[in-house]
Amino acid sequence: MTDDTVHPPPARRSTWSTRQKLARVLWTTLARPLWVFAPGLRPRLLRWFGARVGSGCRFARDVEIAIPWTLRIGDGVVVADRVILYALGPVSIGDRTRLDVRAHLCAGTHDMNDSRFPLLRSSISIGSDCVIGLDAYIGPEVELGDGIVVEPRASVFRSWAGPGRLAGTPAAERTP
Repeated sequence: MTDDTVHPPPARRSTWSTRQKLARVLWTTLARPLWVFAPGLRPRLLRWFGARVGSGCRFARDVEIAIPWTLRIGDGVVVADRVILYALGPVSIGDRTRLDVRAHLCAGTHDMNDSRFPLLRSSISIGSDCVIGLDAYIGPEVELGDGIVVEPRASVFRSWAGPGRLAGTPAAERTP
């Protein structure tokens, strides 16, 4: 007799509604070809899926966006190659902010204290005039003020008021 017959694993339920599941299928199967081959449609495509995207935004071809309807993006935002916007929860990006190559914004995690590991849809807020450097990581529940520069490969796990420069893992303020 195995331990699973005595103590079955806890039941897991999806945190996504049927409508959200359908929207995710449409986003990944139908919208992706348009995203890749029609660069001029990228902001409009995000808007069609519920994102609020300002004017003059540019998105690279191979940006990964998990849930577009949770995005709020200001004017003039530039999202470079291979950026991951794991926007399970609300992600807000201020005007004129740049997300550099392979930057990763992770607005989701799991409750490790619950044996069912339920999904937690956290938020991320990035102010205006920020730069998220090459291969930098922004974790769940992080708020960055205006003018923050996150240096390459830094990992930010807590909120910071701006302006300033953050470097290292975990990120700390860098003095000039």
